[in-house]
Amino acid sequence: MGRRAVLAAAEEAIDLAFPDRDYVVISRAGYKVDTSGDIWRIPHPSRSVTLNWSQIDLERGPIREATEEYFRLLIREYSSKEVANNWDLLKRVWPLEALRAGEQIPFQILTELENALPKHEKYRLHFIRKWYIWCCDLGYSSFSPEVAFHLEERVVGGNEKGHAVRSADPEKGPLLDSEILALINALRASRTTGAINLQEQVAVWLALAFGSNPEPMALLREGDFWALTDSSQDTPIHLLNIPRHKKGDPVPRTQFRERRLNPETGEIVRALIDQNRRNSPVRDGDNDGRPLFRRPAPRRDLPEYGAGSDYRYHHASSEFSAMVARTVERLSVVSPRTGLPLKVTMRRFRYTLATRLVREGASPKVVAQLLDHTDLQNVGVYFDITSDIVEHLDAAMALDLGPLSQAFLGTLVRTEKEAVRGDRPSSRIYRFDPKRDQLDALGTCGSFSFCGLTAPIACYTCVRFQPWMDAPHDKALSALLAERERRQEAGLDPSMIMLFDMTILAIADVIRRIEAARIGGANAG
Repeated sequence: MGRRAVLAAAEEAIDLAFPDRDYVVISRAGYKVDTSGDIWRIPHPSRSVTLNWSQIDLERGPIREATEEYFRLLIREYSSKEVANNWDLLKRVWPLEALRAGEQIPFQILTELENALPKHEKYRLHFIRKWYIWCCDLGYSSFSPEVAFHLEERVVGGNEKGHAVRSADPEKGPLLDSEILALINALRASRTTGAINLQEQVAVWLALAFGSNPEPMALLREGDFWALTDSSQDTPIHLLNIPRHKKGDPVPRTQFRERRLNPETGEIVRALIDQNRRNSPVRDGDNDGRPLFRRPAPRRDLPEYGAGSDYRYHHASSEFSAMVARTVERLSVVSPRTGLPLKVTMRRFRYTLATRLVREGASPKVVAQLLDHTDLQNVGVYFDITSDIVEHLDAAMALDLGPLSQAFLGTLVRTEKEAVRGDRPSSRIYRFDPKRDQLDALGTCGSFSFCGLTAPIACYTCVRFQPWMDAPHDKALSALLAERERRQEAGLDPSMIMLFDMTILAIADVIRRIEAARIGGANAG
């Protein structure tokens, strides 16, 4: 539905229930907003906004009247996020002393606010400038043309961009490879342990895969996912149409970007859709409005019928962001570099995707396309950082970080006999020792199906692996560390150097657990 059609439908929906039709505003997204009282509710599929005029320190009078008209303009012409940003800043303006200095608002109001704002928020002064100049241009008496002129001449700096990326902030910047691998291992283990539900799993997998903003993720629908069969490939090709963000479209889900999913992520998305349809069977007329991430109850900020009602079971963007952060917290992943629980935001996943793309040699154009930027000006920060740094890792460091990494997900057993399927020699996991030209048994695979992954590299980070206490895990650790050092001396790509880091940390964790078990056994004896 185009903008004209949406606006026409919204106009038709306005009835005599409103005390004064002149105070009904049609939002940019096409929803009716009653501005006759103190509470203005602005519905939106991804971010509804409420303006409560009774909670601000601004008495009724010319300034209040002008400001209300200004916000009616913002509601009609701008996104709900832009309305919220203006509201949040102007709430700081209205209690200022300069606002009560006389009939006209002096230039002092800008300096008062500038002194009150922290350095990283001073760019937001442009909100007050835009408000003042608009009210002045419409002839409201409290807004001086001379002050408006000085405000227009005043240079307001832009938002500081890229600090978290450039500084590699351990809590706000891009995730390290070791942190990503720890998170991926925990996600895979959750399929077996049930630590998080299926919707939460898919949310984190897609956040990792695409580094998207939360709004496009929250707006995803079941129909955006499909699979193509190719006779030349063993598995189908999974595709996802992701709604585009910040492209000037008044109506959400107007433009899309087609993205390809890897087979693992594609299968789990398919599983979520199957679960959705079991829990909420498809009914006539709702095929176009079935969210991929379905809320358990409809939202109250959207109308029950008419325009916007098909988004009532979609999460708001803030709800989706909170779900992702909460899910990672519940997975109890510990950051190997800080030793603290890993904290993530959708923005951190975005930084991570971009920095990894740069490290792998992607051009600015490719990075901008995959981040869904229209131009290249916002991706430069990712090319300003050093992208070829290889984290140092030796045996001593691995043994220190191993217990923190949560890379080992299996179960330590004292002997082969204690292991699940320990009575089957075919379940043994071996490593080949080239110096001795023989196999060393390391543990038992508890899986009843063949996984096809490389043993023992993939085994140490698998929930089904059961390493034996008397196996030569130290030799496996030394071999991988030696291979890592060889690759680094050969000048290989950082991703190739750090390929086995999570396995190294998992083996180190096993060694530490064996040491602790032996000390505990000795003390008990």
